[in-house]
Amino acid sequence: MRRFVKYLGSIFFTLLMILSFLDYSYTKVYENSNPRTKFQYFRSLKNKKINYIFLGSSRTESTIVTDVIEEQTGKSAVNLGFQASKLGDLYTMLELIKKYNIQSEKIFIQVDYIFNIEDGCSNVMQYELMPFIKENEITKEYFERHFKGEKEMYYFPFYRYFTFEAKIGFREFILNIANKETKIIKNKGFVGVEGNSSEHKYSLPIQINDNNKYYDKIIEFVKNNDMKIVFFCAPFCKHTKNLIFMEKLKQKIPGLYDFSGAISDDKMFLNCSHLNQNGANYFTRFLIKNTLIDKY
Repeated sequence: MRRFVKYLGSIFFTLLMILSFLDYSYTKVYENSNPRTKFQYFRSLKNKKINYIFLGSSRTESTIVTDVIEEQTGKSAVNLGFQASKLGDLYTMLELIKKYNIQSEKIFIQVDYIFNIEDGCSNVMQYELMPFIKENEITKEYFERHFKGEKEMYYFPFYRYFTFEAKIGFREFILNIANKETKIIKNKGFVGVEGNSSEHKYSLPIQINDNNKYYDKIIEFVKNNDMKIVFFCAPFCKHTKNLIFMEKLKQKIPGLYDFSGAISDDKMFLNCSHLNQNGANYFTRFLIKNTLIDKY
C-alpha cells in the first residue's frame, strides 16, 4: 500500500512539474513575443509617450482611426478599445497606464449606456489579460474581481491556459513563437469594419443610474495621478430610441463631449451603434476638429 501511495505521489509530482514548466513557458512566450493581441500591444507601450490614448468598448475600437489622427495632428495615438468593455475595465486600463509608465497628453474615454453597468467585464480583455494575471497587483485584482471562486486558475499551474485553450492555448502559443503578425500593431489598435446593415433599430436605456462606482474611481484616480482625460460619446444612428439618455448622462459627467447625434447618414453605420470604415474615417476627423484643435 505504501508503495502504491508513493507511486501515485511520484506521478502527481511529475505532472505538477510538467504543468509548471508549461505554464512558465507559455507565459514567457506571451510576455516576449511580438504583440498579437491588443493587451500584448498595450504592454509593449511601457515607458513610452503616446500623445492621445483612446479607451472604450468596440464603439471605440472600430471608430477611432489612429492613422487619421497622426496624419492630421502630427502626434501619436493608440486605440485601446476592447469589445464589450465596461467602466470597470477602463478603470483597470487607467491603473495599468500608470503602472506601465505610459505618458500621454490626453486620455479619451468613450462612455454611454455602460454608465448603467457596474458588473461584468470585456470577454476579450478577460482572456487577453489572462497570461499576465501574475504580473502585478492590478492584473491580479482584475482577475480576483471577475473570477471569484475560480482561484485554481491563478494558483494551479497551466489551468488558465487549459480553461481558455481556444484563445490562448497551443495554437496561439505556436503563432506567438513564430511571431505571426496581426494588424494590431500596424493599425495601432484600430479595428475597422466594413458593411452596412439595413436593420437600424436600437434603444438606449430609459433610466440612468444614480452613479457608477467605477466612474467615481476613475475621477479619483486621474485626479490623484494628474492625468488629463476627456469623456466622449461616439455616434449612434438617427433611428436610436431614448437618446434623451445622453442628456441625463451629461448631467452626471460634466464636460462630456456628446457626439451621439453627430452622424445622420445610415450608410456610415455598420449597425445602429457601430460605424463602418467610412464612418470611422469621417468621425475621427470630426473628433479632431471638435476636441483636438487646441493641440494643432
